[in-house]
Amino acid sequence: MHIPDGFLTNRIALSLDVVSGAGILYAARRAKVDISGRTAPIMGMLAAFVFAAQMLNFPVLGGTSGHLIGGSLLAVLLGPLIGTLTMASVVIAQALFLQDGGLVALGANIFNISAVTCFSGYAVFKLFGKRIIVEGKHLFLAGFFAGWCSVMVSSACCAFEMGLSGAIPLHIGLPAMLSYHAIVGIVEGMLTGGVLKFLLKVRPDLMKDEGGTGFGIPDWIGAMLLVAIPVALLIVAGSSSLPDPLEKLLGATPIASGAVPANPLSSSRIGDYMIRSAAFILLVGLGILVSRLVRSRRSRS
Repeated sequence: MHIPDGFLTNRIALSLDVVSGAGILYAARRAKVDISGRTAPIMGMLAAFVFAAQMLNFPVLGGTSGHLIGGSLLAVLLGPLIGTLTMASVVIAQALFLQDGGLVALGANIFNISAVTCFSGYAVFKLFGKRIIVEGKHLFLAGFFAGWCSVMVSSACCAFEMGLSGAIPLHIGLPAMLSYHAIVGIVEGMLTGGVLKFLLKVRPDLMKDEGGTGFGIPDWIGAMLLVAIPVALLIVAGSSSLPDPLEKLLGATPIASGAVPANPLSSSRIGDYMIRSAAFILLVGLGILVSRLVRSRRSRS
């Protein structure tokens, strides 16, 4: 679902860059992150888990593969604001170090994969009421539908952005993305519901707002085991080499074959380099602002 560069118009890509940047700044100011307590370590643990889990691609249909997202799980455990910040860090790391998604399209990917999945999944989860946390009643169903709906809404947003940019006709892209990700969403929902049900039994404190609780040695051991599970699966079982649904659609469109000019020093290519450099500088500045906001909140507390 990561959109590469060259498939969104500059107007849509830069607009989503601004929206995502403003959203990250807003979440950083509003989210109550206890750096000295357990919230920050849990953010790092879950970010590592999601980063590793998204590397596991599994076959779907029609010669495509899918991967987990984890936004709804982060939103339930951390809240939608902190969950969005955590998922955004994963998306940025994937773009910078794994070239998974473009730099110009980074705002769109943060919006689709971070904000949309976290807030839509959190909203669906909350529809089941507070008893799911206190008593665990229908917790698996709440987590399942939260995960499934978050994937569907995110894929629909991706299809609309590609359709508005003219990369994929909307009447083709929207049904294709929704049909493929309806299957991906089943796995996402089962993971979300299963993890939440498991945590309620073994660590019910993680499902409640107890910010004063420390993050001890058993927690670090559990965090390493949690991250090691998808990594071990990746090493032992391997990951599917099939393209994901978006890559399948992009490969079948005429724009995919002509997205990169033959001459690397052409004016359009130089302009693309300039846009990528500007986007990278913007992201670095955004990271500095977020770190200062978190530091200032810590100094005032």
